[in-house]
Amino acid sequence: MTGPSATGTGAGTGPGAGSGPGTETGPSIAVAGTGAFAAALVRALARYPRPVRTHVLSASAERAAHLAELAADHAFLTGARTTCTPHHIDPDDPEQPRRLLAALRPDILVVATSEQSPAEARTAPSAWTDLLRRAGFGLTLPFQAAAAMAFADARADAAPDTVLVNACFPDAVNPLLSATGSPVACGLGNVATLGTALSVRLGLSDQRRLRLLAHHAHLHAPADEDHDVLGWLDGAPLTDPRSALAAVRARPRGHLNEIGAVAGAAAVMALAGGGPAYIGHLPGPNGLPGGYPVTVHHHDVRLRLPPGFTQEEAVAWNLRRAELDGTVVGPDGVTHLTPTALTALRDHWPGAPARYPPDELPHVRDRMTRLRARLRLLPALPPSESADRHDH
Repeated sequence: MTGPSATGTGAGTGPGAGSGPGTETGPSIAVAGTGAFAAALVRALARYPRPVRTHVLSASAERAAHLAELAADHAFLTGARTTCTPHHIDPDDPEQPRRLLAALRPDILVVATSEQSPAEARTAPSAWTDLLRRAGFGLTLPFQAAAAMAFADARADAAPDTVLVNACFPDAVNPLLSATGSPVACGLGNVATLGTALSVRLGLSDQRRLRLLAHHAHLHAPADEDHDVLGWLDGAPLTDPRSALAAVRARPRGHLNEIGAVAGAAAVMALAGGGPAYIGHLPGPNGLPGGYPVTVHHHDVRLRLPPGFTQEEAVAWNLRRAELDGTVVGPDGVTHLTPTALTALRDHWPGAPARYPPDELPHVRDRMTRLRARLRLLPALPPSESADRHDH
């Protein structure tokens, strides 16, 4: 089904359930995407203890409907006062997102859909995933940014009061959105996942005492220990966060998605004014690169850095750590590839640019799309040979 309406799946029990007259409806949250992280976020919102109306936007009507039905089941089992409605986005109708957002006017729009899944290396290894292993995940920036930028444009035209949250590689995409005039409140996952898991391992009751700087690349341990996360507990530097995070990093990615999504639901509801303040960690707050400790209130995201550590220092640290992903987005929105990433890419695209401004993003995406299609047809190298190439 296309257009601004679709079959809805109500969920919830007791007073305030549903969205009829006189009921507690709560804020409206639109989630674009039905992938692993988006689905985990929708389930987390369905179980949220305060009223919330969730809308699932997807190019697959079937996936959207199934996720909305699953959300209804989760809400019923927890007694949550939530609703979840699926909406089909026709990929052949570029104006439909504008019409849908104009009709829904959600409080928050969460973009959690992209043209490149982080899971591809595990589910469909090929010469393409070998290239990403050598160059870094940042090489996929054009694929991560496409949907976020399209939805940001639609929001600006059709629902300017809607707050944008981007969950697709927010450590790099959010600075790009900000530089191109699209205000973005924050991202989800990544540093939020690490901050939550680290708090548990430190025996904390919440995240107030912990302040962590961590980039998307830190979901894996960097080769150089000096390039790992930077953290403080009660204002004092953490002495060995690497050891505390070792077990977390070894867990299946689906488990990490679940942690980030549940933390994300709390942050989104705080941002929408439908829940208490969120005190934790988020990537890409207010379009900044990388991940930071934050406090989130209604329409307000603020850094909570340790005393004596400035925002400029935190941003500079995250920009240096962005190099671990092979790509750095400057404050002007220009994307820079590291020498290692550029060398790996030019093995397949000799004329690949070392840097490109935002207006060249469609051209780079087009060339990368053709390269990806070609490399996906070629088998992945054996693990030992792939590791040898990565080391070089």
